[in-house]
Amino acid sequence: MTLHWIDWAAIGGYVLLIGAASLLLSRKPKSSEDYFLAGRSLRWPFIGASLFAANISAEHFVGLAGSGYSGGMAVGGYEWSAVFCLAPLIMLFLPFYVKNKIFTVPEFLEQRYGPGVRLFFSGFMVVLSVLTKISISLWASSLVFSSLLGWNPLLVIWVVGLGTALYTMKGGLRVVVYTDALQTTVLLIAAVILTTVGLRHVGGWSGLHARLAPQMFSMVRPATDPDYPWPGMFFGVMLAGSFYWSMDQVLVQRAFAAKNLDEGRKGAILCGFLKLTTPFLLVLPGLIAKALYPSLPKADQAYGALLQNIMPAGLLGLTISGIGAALMGHVSATYNSVSTLVTRDFYLRWRPQATQAQQILFGRATVIVVFILGSLWAPMIGKFGNLFTYLQTVQVYLMLPFAGIFFAGVLWRRTTSQGVAACLCTAGVVCPMLMLNGEFHFLPFMDTPLLRPWLHGAMLAFAVSMVALVSVSLATPHTTREKLAGTTVDNWRTLVAPGAGGGIRDYRAWLAVLLMTTAALWYIMR
Repeated sequence: MTLHWIDWAAIGGYVLLIGAASLLLSRKPKSSEDYFLAGRSLRWPFIGASLFAANISAEHFVGLAGSGYSGGMAVGGYEWSAVFCLAPLIMLFLPFYVKNKIFTVPEFLEQRYGPGVRLFFSGFMVVLSVLTKISISLWASSLVFSSLLGWNPLLVIWVVGLGTALYTMKGGLRVVVYTDALQTTVLLIAAVILTTVGLRHVGGWSGLHARLAPQMFSMVRPATDPDYPWPGMFFGVMLAGSFYWSMDQVLVQRAFAAKNLDEGRKGAILCGFLKLTTPFLLVLPGLIAKALYPSLPKADQAYGALLQNIMPAGLLGLTISGIGAALMGHVSATYNSVSTLVTRDFYLRWRPQATQAQQILFGRATVIVVFILGSLWAPMIGKFGNLFTYLQTVQVYLMLPFAGIFFAGVLWRRTTSQGVAACLCTAGVVCPMLMLNGEFHFLPFMDTPLLRPWLHGAMLAFAVSMVALVSVSLATPHTTREKLAGTTVDNWRTLVAPGAGGGIRDYRAWLAVLLMTTAALWYIMR
């Protein structure tokens, strides 16, 4: 693909904008709280934009359009389920996180269960962040830019990874969040432009419907669908998504940095409204490509085909900048969260007397190490695609038991650390067994139409793991009152307590509008 000078000007302008913003926003952090959590001073518009930017990466542009090309709008259900997955964060978990003034999610696990669970969970998240989140984002960006612009894939990985690492380590979370706000704006503008131009080429929404089969527009599929079964989408994905949005450090760290609980809640609600747009801005282009180019060799070529064939000069450069914005927002968020996890959960356990300056220095050094490890691992994903698929599947399978551990810990005072250990050990056996069965089919009872979808296998693994948690918890001594104080719900009415202000200033009103809008859209697109 050959870019016009106007496209290069748009890309250059974006790079200069992010660089200038990073320099202007950077300041010497006064404390580790200032560096890792922006001094707990963030307001809701920046929290919402940063949550959205941290969630969207380069592979979303290519992958969601590819899934839309091959399977229709159903994959958009993953995006809309995020709205309901944000509700536990807003109503249940965030009040505990803010009240306890924690830096990391594993810190909360230590307060509820003990140091062993904290270290295991923190190590699990650090390893998966490097092996999956950072590396897959860098590798996906190298594929996008090499296919579109002919750039060397390895050069893209190291240049983009290093550039993002430098501004992340310079200013900490404050710079990450404020540049995320800029990058979210660029990302959304670019996505709106491509979708609008694409719809004009197919004759609008009605023209697109006329060219494609009706099932391509359905977001609710039969229970036996191998990829998007409705029980798995409505229960399994939402439970795994609750882990992602309420317990994953990469996302939740933005809410930790809120000025107060109300700002954190409203920021998460804003992110929910932004997520409503993603099926139309990132999945719908795949359907447009299907209508225009029905014989592409690979579905993942859908997004590139649209860029190459329908985008005019100038707008093409802006769209490529939007892909870059998604990439940098996601990678910087992961750099910062892994740095926080390693510093707070491991370095301070080794050196509890470390000064504020030493913690910041160690956090910055961690960003560089994570960048190097992620960049080295990224090319391996291209060589061993099956290995990455396995790692991703392991992550999803284990999200469900971990989500159960969090929900049980907050909602059921009888949950014990021994029950958690039993849950994790059971998951360590059942999850790999059911995953392998998906490949080799050696479990006869799983060979039924309802249990064949992999999401239903993950739900079964979750159920077995939770049985172990409940059984062992009931058979072991009660958790002390000291551990339960501040980590479990003692008054259910607090879950729906009014927010700051009344009327439209109350977060509950906006949350209700968000949930009802999502349900209505899902019904319309059923």
